[in-house]
Amino acid sequence: MSLPPFPKKLEGTIFTEIMPQFLKEVNPKKLVELGAIIIKKKKKLMYEPLTDSLRKIQWVKLVSSKAISIESEIENEMDSNNLIMDPIGQTAHSLCVTDCLIHTKSALDSMAVFLTNLLELRARGGDRDFKKVRFRVEIMKKESNLGSKINKFNYWFKELQDIRDEWIHRSSIRSRIIQGKNEVGILPIPKNVTLNFEKQMELPITKDSFISTNNFANYHYSNLVSLFNIIIDGAIEIEKRNLKGTIPIPSDVEKQLTLFPTRAIKDMKPDGIKVKFHKSLSDW
Repeated sequence: MSLPPFPKKLEGTIFTEIMPQFLKEVNPKKLVELGAIIIKKKKKLMYEPLTDSLRKIQWVKLVSSKAISIESEIENEMDSNNLIMDPIGQTAHSLCVTDCLIHTKSALDSMAVFLTNLLELRARGGDRDFKKVRFRVEIMKKESNLGSKINKFNYWFKELQDIRDEWIHRSSIRSRIIQGKNEVGILPIPKNVTLNFEKQMELPITKDSFISTNNFANYHYSNLVSLFNIIIDGAIEIEKRNLKGTIPIPSDVEKQLTLFPTRAIKDMKPDGIKVKFHKSLSDW
């Protein structure tokens, strides 16, 4: 694969360190459009929390994909004659599912900080939080259309916070392998995370009591990326209101989205960029 020379300066985009082929739910053309507007208006600093949130969204998808892959790998090793335990796999599954929630909340917080700055809200510190009614009311006062779309996630904001608080501050996820065919997979997650582990082990392995790893990961990721796209659309609309003229967008600017930082501490005259490709996005 031939790659362009490494640019000395990025022009035309504020979003970098992104894999568009991986984050297919986010439209790279909108990222480029918004970036061009923001650079023209010299507002890059204000948008840093939003660019950070997209990097965190990518983390969420990466660890979610890994959790799903771990479950699939363990399932492939199962047979009808033996019970199976996978200490590394089960530990990694617990870690990835927990990280999914941690980075989801972190991405939400970055988006909340960004909206506070963009809309000049009165919220400060911990008040910049989507789960807080007062914060959402402030958004509605400034941008009713954007606020009404955000309010559709009210239940999820609280649900996410409750699960995260339980696993981070009080207990933890315990990945148990379910031996035998069922409707929620071999590494399901209890819907009531406040139950102690002994009571969780007594629950029937059904959709009423558990959610599969795949559905759990996709549910939280889908909500997160949907909210991000809503905010991107809202930001483009807001920034265009007082925009004079059109802003040309270089045809190759989308390539800059995929650039990751690197630094040489010795004199080099590189011919190009050597990129490492993994076999899959869960192979790491």
